[in-house]
Amino acid sequence: MTATCCWCRAPLVLAEGAYWCSGSLACRRRQSAWASALMEKKSKKRTWRYVPTPKQVEAHEAQAGWKHTLNGGAAGPGKSRQLREALYRDCLNVRDLTCLLLRRTYKQLEDTHLREFLKDAPRLGAEYLDGKKLMRFPNGSLIQAGHCETESDAQNYLSTEYDRIVFDELVTFDEGPALEIMTRARTSKAEVLASGGAKVWTASNPGGRGALWVKDFFIDQAPDREKYPKYNPAHWHFIEARLDDNPYIDPDYRETLENLPEMRRRQLLEGDWTAFEGQFFGEWRAMNDGKPWHVRELAL
Repeated sequence: MTATCCWCRAPLVLAEGAYWCSGSLACRRRQSAWASALMEKKSKKRTWRYVPTPKQVEAHEAQAGWKHTLNGGAAGPGKSRQLREALYRDCLNVRDLTCLLLRRTYKQLEDTHLREFLKDAPRLGAEYLDGKKLMRFPNGSLIQAGHCETESDAQNYLSTEYDRIVFDELVTFDEGPALEIMTRARTSKAEVLASGGAKVWTASNPGGRGALWVKDFFIDQAPDREKYPKYNPAHWHFIEARLDDNPYIDPDYRETLENLPEMRRRQLLEGDWTAFEGQFFGEWRAMNDGKPWHVRELAL
């Protein structure tokens, strides 16, 4: 599997320890705009700590422009890493930024973000307080990590304003608690308002307990209007992610996903948001080769 640039379709090639688009200087400039480098004091040698893939760049750009964003689709394109790096970037650039990063269970949080916080904090000049699950930056910005397995857990996050709220694997969260926590993305800080205001960033694969409401809000942009009469689709944005967007992935990972049962394979390999267990017409697809499927045009 060769990862390709989602803009010009050129292969992504390894240079200076990171993957860059090989086809266009304009593509590489878009990547470098969101990249992070470290400089060795003695040798003055630059090493790239993070260079986003073109698809990760699209997520960064969307997060800067929309109130609510979902980076979603197939498994493996680097969605969780992109969420962390977006938080790091804003915490380093905006003073006193207050951020909340959530997974549904503590085990999921520990196995993904907390272990990365421990490694990343010293490289960023930040401090990670393991007992508080908190990363603190010298300019006063902080990232609070947490989990939300029950409705009572959700109550823990409803008394604080957050400048950034991040849900990783959004489909694992129930609709009501998740939407209520999202309302706490609000700010009165002048510097945060100048940078675009408070934001809600999410990432997820299809499937799971919350897949239907996530699809309604972010992808179809058509939740129940009687239940949500004030819903504004202009504030909700979806970035589709694919496995072959990520050159860092284990080359055998595609084969692993291909061995899953059909519905789960469609969800994790194809990023298919129309695939659900128990479908009567399991062969139905919304699109085929970029066109509506199971639809015939009839001449009148």
